[in-house]
Amino acid sequence: MFASLRIHIQPVIVKSAIVTILLLGIQRLGVFEPVELKIFDSLTTIRPDPGTDRRILVVAVTEADIQKLHWPLTGEILDRLLLKLQSYQPRVMGLDIYRDIPQEPDHAQLLQHLRRSENIISICRYADVDNPATPPPSGVAPEQVGFSDVVEDDDGVIRRNLLSITPESASACTTPFSLALQVSLPYLADKGIVMQSTSNKELQLGNTVFKPLKSDSGGYQHVNDHGYQILLRYRKQVARIVTVSQVLEDRLDPAWVKDNVILIGSTATTIKDFFYTPYNNNPNNPKMPGVVVQAQMVSQILSAVLDHQQLFWFLPQWGEVLWITCWTFCGGILAWRIQRFRYLGLVGVVTLGVIFGTNFVIFIYSGWLPIVPPVLGLVLAGSSVVAHREIQLKQESTKFAALLQTQELTIARLQMLQNGGTTVNVEERIQLGSVLNLRYKITTNLGGGGFSRTYLAEDTQRPGNPLCVVKHLRPAFQDSQFLNVARRLFQTEAEILEILGKHDQIPQLLANFEVDEQFYLVQEFISGHSLQDELTGSCLTEAQVIDLLKDILKVLVFVHSHQAIHRDIKPSNLIRRTSDQRLVLIDFGAVKMMQTQPEAENQTIAIGTAGYSPPEQMMGHPQLNSDLYALGMIGIQALTGVPAKRFVRDPNTGSLMIPSVSQDDTQIWHYLDETTINLNTGGLLIPTKLDPNLPPRDHLSQTIKNPAAGESVMPNIENDNVLIWRHLAQTSIQLATILDRMVAYNSHVRYQSVQEVLQALLQL
Repeated sequence: MFASLRIHIQPVIVKSAIVTILLLGIQRLGVFEPVELKIFDSLTTIRPDPGTDRRILVVAVTEADIQKLHWPLTGEILDRLLLKLQSYQPRVMGLDIYRDIPQEPDHAQLLQHLRRSENIISICRYADVDNPATPPPSGVAPEQVGFSDVVEDDDGVIRRNLLSITPESASACTTPFSLALQVSLPYLADKGIVMQSTSNKELQLGNTVFKPLKSDSGGYQHVNDHGYQILLRYRKQVARIVTVSQVLEDRLDPAWVKDNVILIGSTATTIKDFFYTPYNNNPNNPKMPGVVVQAQMVSQILSAVLDHQQLFWFLPQWGEVLWITCWTFCGGILAWRIQRFRYLGLVGVVTLGVIFGTNFVIFIYSGWLPIVPPVLGLVLAGSSVVAHREIQLKQESTKFAALLQTQELTIARLQMLQNGGTTVNVEERIQLGSVLNLRYKITTNLGGGGFSRTYLAEDTQRPGNPLCVVKHLRPAFQDSQFLNVARRLFQTEAEILEILGKHDQIPQLLANFEVDEQFYLVQEFISGHSLQDELTGSCLTEAQVIDLLKDILKVLVFVHSHQAIHRDIKPSNLIRRTSDQRLVLIDFGAVKMMQTQPEAENQTIAIGTAGYSPPEQMMGHPQLNSDLYALGMIGIQALTGVPAKRFVRDPNTGSLMIPSVSQDDTQIWHYLDETTINLNTGGLLIPTKLDPNLPPRDHLSQTIKNPAAGESVMPNIENDNVLIWRHLAQTSIQLATILDRMVAYNSHVRYQSVQEVLQALLQL
């Protein structure tokens, strides 16, 4: 069993491993990064929002302010604005307006104000490819300056908070810290929190360590991680916003300013100080003003330190590999376990939902995990396993067809050799305790007769000596020519059983060998009881019968997909497995053709059992839907409690023959023509004793053969008390109709495939 499991799961391991390695390689190339960033933006916009940060106020230069006060704002306007705000006692102010070029009047007075006010932070900007560096206001101390530079991703969206840069000595902007950090430090210092560095040279404020972003953190791959960056956590509405005119005209609530962080900058569209953010990441949405982006950065720092709001975290490299590998193997295992495409698609969609849901929950708690590789891993691994299975099934079907053809030719050859031969009429039993092939110790004789017997044995070469079933097949003839043909048939049968045994509800072939010109098959032992035990003396409910039919039909889907016919489906060949209560189909094979006589009186030369085998099979021409006939008879037996062998058909006309008991206890056969019952629907009748109170029926008189005695008899046309099987069953018309069609005398009227029956049962 475990060996089979390893064989079956090997494609899952191989395919999933290949897909994992492929995805990890593609991920390292940065192919998935654009999609990961778009997903990051979507998660940002739908995650729970903490609301407006009341510690921050943005004083905006609007289009209305520019029309009234002009742009750039003069030194006199800015100085008056700062004085007005200072009167409300802010904790710190950040001036997000460049003042490297004098704007008269009163530029000197503004500079003097900036130099002597320790709680005002001015800005500068480092040089980039398109622009030279912008210096801070002349004479302002470096500790009162912060750079306004931001880092954009390749799509122009700002997702990172740049906290510090190592300045170049020749640069006009020499401050190492950002405006957001410089504004945050005085506010935190007022609460006794100062900036320090950990032993790993990581920035720490209070108990909060700001771990720097790496080039491959989260969904990033090879991103420019210069300076000290963290992933920026946005708020939908980060701060209150007032206009410059409102401040100058005293139309401002002083409580919005007192002990808070004030950021002054432009929101006017003509200034073009705007950026794309996760909330504004396409040309159809307005960009976010630069001063508001700075407010987002300040809010993140204060929230992380004072509110213990978690900063973004990421899996280490090995963690990402494990994360992607687990979901990839999950896809492969699901595809391996779920055979039906409809269910696999449904489970696949649910699993994808689990991936997205898990990522979203983790994102709520500030974790950013890759999502594209796991999703692709799940889909690709599942698809590759399905493709492998389909290719393997096609190859197996081709091989199986060849085996079946070889089997038929070998059987025909074997039958030719049997004609005129002398059989070995000695029944040989293996002694209990004997060890076959130096491995299988016989413990129990399970039965048999003629030229085959079945034994229970212990596998002495496996841990725990697990039980197995040994079938001993002794050819009917001992001449060398017959043995050679029988040997070929035996080998073909073993290959067929090995393929069929891959299904979970068919015993697995464990071994086959020949000793002293006698053949042995070793199969998996199924612990349980036969369905015959369940049906003896009792009836099942409709729900139980439907479950029974579905369980066996699912096995037949696999069997018939290989164009194989079981030929002997009956209750004794169905084992209710103890471990999971599922039915296991046993006793496959045409190896019985190695015999020259039936094993029991109700066993035919054409493999099958009377009552369960349809007429075409009894004549040696079984079809795939012959198995459906047998299963239908089991369903009727389960519902009525009447053994299938009591239902009889006229072998000459196809009409139903049923015996009843006359008043003198002699058996009388009654003929029912098609005016009484439509044979093509398979309406089966069972016998009952005559009721003298019933009126006679006008049946067509005709001489027929008693199938039991071969005598010519006249049908009794008076007082024949006939009972249709439905009358004994507590079942719905819908299920009865399905069973009638399954057991139709005419194979062309019968269901043609297992899928048709399953579809009909699903509609009940």
